Amino acid sequence: MTIQYPTDGRDDGSVSAPEAGGADHQPMPKYLVIAAELADRSQTLPTGSQLPTEKALAAEFGVSRMTVRHALERLEEQMVVTRLRGRGTFVQHPVVAKGQSLTSFTEDLRSRGMVPSTRLVALEETTQVDDIVREFGMEPESRIVRAQRLRFGGDEPICHETVHMPVALASRLKAQDYESSLHAGLRDVGAAPASAVRRTSAMSAPPHVAELLRIPVDSPVLRIAQLFRDEHATPLYVAESCYRADRYEIVTHVRRIES
Repeated sequence: MTIQYPTDGRDDGSVSAPEAGGADHQPMPKYLVIAAELADRSQTLPTGSQLPTEKALAAEFGVSRMTVRHALERLEEQMVVTRLRGRGTFVQHPVVAKGQSLTSFTEDLRSRGMVPSTRLVALEETTQVDDIVREFGMEPESRIVRAQRLRFGGDEPICHETVHMPVALASRLKAQDYESSLHAGLRDVGAAPASAVRRTSAMSAPPHVAELLRIPVDSPVLRIAQLFRDEHATPLYVAESCYRADRYEIVTHVRRIES
């Protein structure tokens, strides 16, 4: 069905915003209206789906190809689509970029306009992690809490995370903290993460992780192991996160230092 937008006689690429209480409103550019419509449409399509051509979209929306081009450029900037010269425009779901700042998974996704959520897969006390116990400066065979969490962007699982935390700290958290932002929960009990040592490597997804992430076994994943500390350098928790390689990237800024 062809969608027509009122122009009030203008040909400046804008449409009138709905009236509300008689207040004056600035006209919304047509390309933004079209970009929003295509963004919503893209959310229902699998990654890699091809959108109609510029000519077809211009006919559908009753606008010029230039207006459509501006809309597609907007979507490309927002990482909703990928435009390949000579081939067309294809749906891509946003890639989460991890920078050098200490940010949580929840903060990372919200900064990309995505809706984060978490499902708790398992929560238990254990002693079978001596190397991690040593990170906390605890005696061997000390009991610690282990939580497995599945992290989502929208309806799509993109991260499997295993958290280890001393029992004394874990007992101060609420059950719902494990299914939301752990950083926020720790801040609420006065144990906010202030620094972390981060180690990044590539690995193949083991069967249980692949099943939860809905990817083939042995698919590449990005493994990020982090030891979080508070402002007094006290260890808080260790997290090992396996991110889908097609949905996550590490971004760093480097400078050459002249000798």
